[in-house]
Amino acid sequence: MKDFQENVVPALAQNSENVFIYNNENSKLKILFAGNSITKHAPKPSIGWTNDCGMAASSLERDYVHIIIKRIMEQYDKNVSFAIAQVAEYERTFFNCKPECSYKEIKDFDADIIITFYGANVTKDYDTMENPPKTFAEAYEDMRNYLVGSNTSVYHSMGFYIRPVLDAEKRSVAQKYGEPFIDISDIRSLPETHGLFNHPNDLGMQMIADRFFEAIEKDLKRIANNK
Repeated sequence: MKDFQENVVPALAQNSENVFIYNNENSKLKILFAGNSITKHAPKPSIGWTNDCGMAASSLERDYVHIIIKRIMEQYDKNVSFAIAQVAEYERTFFNCKPECSYKEIKDFDADIIITFYGANVTKDYDTMENPPKTFAEAYEDMRNYLVGSNTSVYHSMGFYIRPVLDAEKRSVAQKYGEPFIDISDIRSLPETHGLFNHPNDLGMQMIADRFFEAIEKDLKRIANNK
């Protein structure tokens, strides 16, 4: 039986850069996605991946980021700006890595809304480590605080893989700041939402996008109406 909880994609060199910004000077809304290969992975033919989008969507338009952006453009702001902080490197090295080492370009983006969706590349040894040199919660909070702008709403999410320790630590950070924590336990437990490399296929991406959009829509309405 296939193990849908195994992350088989190397965390190293998923993209040539860590920050991707798509600015529009006429935008009323700025959305930042902090994620890993599910959010953006450059082509890597050596492992059988040839797209440049969230793995394992069949095209750019079908990954969760671009599904959300399309809906925002259709309903709230046709000129929406968005950015991606690809944090696979940070997941892999969070014991001794600081956000400012790789994500300086994002500081001036000043996002209205941030969606954080990561954790899969944290080594599984961490889940049973008694005295880590730094907790994932601490690193996760550091990244949250580094990415927020002057008036940012932050949304946290479970990861796509079932990692109770990481989910609990992320939830604790969300609770500390009184921010929403999005439950995708039903989506990630369905075999039919898993595609290449155990990453979300088109169905998984659509369901994740729907869940995230539902969570942020109240803020989308508020921000679009006030700008």
